[in-house]
Amino acid sequence: MKELTLNDVFDILPKRAEDSNKGSYGRLLSVVGCKYYRGAAVLSSMGALRTGVGILTVCSCEEVIQTVAAMLPEATFLPRDELDVSNIPKLTAVLCGCGLGKDEGVTDIVKSCPVPMVLDADGLNNIRVEDIPNATIITPHIGEFSRLTGISISEIKSDPEKHAKYFADRYKVTVVLKDHQTVIACPDREAAISRYGNPGLARGGSGDVLAGMIASFRAQGMSSYDAAVCGTVLHGVSADRCAKRLSQQTMLPHDILDDLTTIFNERGR
Repeated sequence: MKELTLNDVFDILPKRAEDSNKGSYGRLLSVVGCKYYRGAAVLSSMGALRTGVGILTVCSCEEVIQTVAAMLPEATFLPRDELDVSNIPKLTAVLCGCGLGKDEGVTDIVKSCPVPMVLDADGLNNIRVEDIPNATIITPHIGEFSRLTGISISEIKSDPEKHAKYFADRYKVTVVLKDHQTVIACPDREAAISRYGNPGLARGGSGDVLAGMIASFRAQGMSSYDAAVCGTVLHGVSADRCAKRLSQQTMLPHDILDDLTTIFNERGR
């Protein structure tokens, strides 16, 4: 199994062209949040915008839209009751899940989606495995993956590479299996592992930031595997730097984005 490094990310990640514009970096639709989980929408949106997506549209209820708008003036918005995924021009990727809560409309969104998807958290909890489209990126933690597969947590932990790879091959998806180390598996290639990250990430919201980062890279035109690698490694390295700066005890999920900007600056990006 390949062990990922930060150099792998910058071997993949292209420099932004001098003559580029917002349309050059994709349009991401994020179907996220509910009135009980507004922060998930904010954090996933922060992750997406900080990793360079050209246009971010947050689709949610009015309470979430107001919350995100107050914190991120760069985002655009679409009320959930006006959503028609198949009729959004120039859409390049969809993120579905972060903080949705129970939502019976997820299956309809997935089935009608004409572009690549990232399914996280409640995007996975509200859908059957059989309805996940090919080439989707899924980002379950161990507990969510146990529910999806029917395999016990202890068995998954005994060989996460095997289980992630089997699922990826069977359903033709990219799996980002999150635990204290993160396994990335996709069809027809060797699984990879990111050993970055620390217990400071063990708090609500960390996965939302990661999902937004991965979806941003997918919207910018990266393959599912490359988007998963770039998002996962950058998230973990940023978290390790953040822990040194603030401590594992006190760091918060949005704090790692400050360290992310430092990494990009160091690499001339």
